[in-house]
Amino acid sequence: MITFILLNYNNAKDTIECLNSLKKIKTKHRIASVVVDNNSSVKDDFDIIGKLCDQFIQLPENIGFAKGNNYGCKVAIAKYHPDFLVVVNNDTLITQKDFVDRIYHIYDETKFDALGPKIITNNGQSVNPFKAYETSDEVENEIKKCKKLISIYKNIILRNLLKFYFKIKYTFRKPYLQTNGNKRETNVALHGCAIIFSKKYYQKYKDIFYRNTFLYHEEEFLAYRQRKDNLTFVYEPSLEIFHKEGSSLNTTIKDNYQKKIFKEEKRLQSLLELERVIREDKQI
Repeated sequence: MITFILLNYNNAKDTIECLNSLKKIKTKHRIASVVVDNNSSVKDDFDIIGKLCDQFIQLPENIGFAKGNNYGCKVAIAKYHPDFLVVVNNDTLITQKDFVDRIYHIYDETKFDALGPKIITNNGQSVNPFKAYETSDEVENEIKKCKKLISIYKNIILRNLLKFYFKIKYTFRKPYLQTNGNKRETNVALHGCAIIFSKKYYQKYKDIFYRNTFLYHEEEFLAYRQRKDNLTFVYEPSLEIFHKEGSSLNTTIKDNYQKKIFKEEKRLQSLLELERVIREDKQI
């Protein structure tokens, strides 16, 4: 038994496409899907989502990425007691018909707590394994960068200067694109758009994700938990998923700079919490 968890927010179209991709999976194992809606203001096609998934939960408020997925996982665990929780962004597509069978096979080989697939994106940029901040110095530097970007994006003169700077910079130097690893790696950080958690993982923790964030940097908290509790996190490139990165945010905020400000402000909140957790060496 395996359960997919999807979080929806004002993006029913992608959620429906993701759910339809699950229908193409071929396996002897039972599959269930749980969709959690984070109080979308746009409720078009909710009837379609309800028909495509096994459980459709509509929350009375937007509680963010970590808490929303945690809610869905708790429902899935209580109802299905699955071997695996597959937590995927709603703007992802399962492209392998044997996706589920591959998960069971990889678990037999590695006994993972969490598993991350190769992530294919629209622009060809890859994101797994995920480069997570591990030290308080790394987090502090990113906090400073975050604060600086927020002030720049809020100032029309500064943001135009920044735009001009990058235009000149990338005229002479192409931007760095992260590439997927081409071999299995163990005890690495995993991108939050698609993570498979085993039963032995979810039986250890009250929450799948660290709950004191709203959006962004959930990966760092999982990586911190992995290091502190000596968990087995596996990246496996033979397992693949397609990610239309940023689709949910794009449907919610249309103005490009308001989108940037929103992202940096939410990142800052998460980074400040991460700095506190690392500094206090907390058990999470």
